[in-house]
This record gives sequence, structure tokens and C-alpha cells, in this order.
Amino acid sequence: MIIEDAFEVDAPVARVWDVLKDVPRVAGCIPGATITEVVDPKTFRANVGVRVGPVSVSYNATIAIENLDEATHQARFAINGDETRGRGGVRADMTSQVVATPAGSRVTLRADAKISGVVATVGGRLIEGVAKKSIATFAENLRKIL
Repeated sequence: MIIEDAFEVDAPVARVWDVLKDVPRVAGCIPGATITEVVDPKTFRANVGVRVGPVSVSYNATIAIENLDEATHQARFAINGDETRGRGGVRADMTSQVVATPAGSRVTLRADAKISGVVATVGGRLIEGVAKKSIATFAENLRKIL
């Protein structure tokens, strides 16, 4: 499943980029996510709770920074999560990029996710809706810390 979205923030690219590449800091903007361990400067463990329709799940996830391109302000992450009850998981490659706009910055997000287990049974449209709502909440939280 491909999920793509973008949003604007009223802050310069350098400030937005500094936050987006700081995984522990930016994780605080993600609804239901908490960093539980810094394994090394590029690897983090997290708990992530998600509600999709009637289904609530919690994942133990590993977030790995695969690439930080300072010139293009693009970051690539690999996210692997297993449902805490052992009923499924998520594997995602996520890319974010920040570009300058007249009003500040535009953040684009793209995730290629493979979801298994109980969440996958509720359907793609419902998952996409939850993802879009989560990104909107993420954008609002990011704006608050900028």
C-alpha cells in the first residue's frame, strides 16, 4: 500500500529539516508513538498504537535511518513492526522531504507499507483514511514544536 501526503509549515527549511531528521523528537509528533530505546544514532525502538475502525493494535517497532540527504533535505527510513499480540505486522519504507515555499516549507511524505494481520482485514480505504488523519495530526504537532 502506497500512502502519500504533503503539508505546509510556516518555518524555514533548515528548522523543519532539523526536527524531521531527529527521530526521538519527531516521534513525539506522531499520534500513538513513543520511542522506547535508542539502539544507536541511526536505529530506534518504539511502541506505536493504532486504531483502524473497530480494531486497536499496538506494535513494537524498529525505525532505522537509511539515508539523510542534507543537500535535498530528504530522509529515508525503514520501519519494521510486530503486533504485540503476535497477530501481524507492518513493514514500511518511508521517505520525507522538505522544500522551500514562499510561506515557509512544504513537507512531503511517502510510505510503501506492507501490513499483515488483523489490521489488514479491515480494508485499504479505512487504513488510508486513518493514515491521512494521522498525518494531519502529525502536521499540527510539528507546527507546535517549530
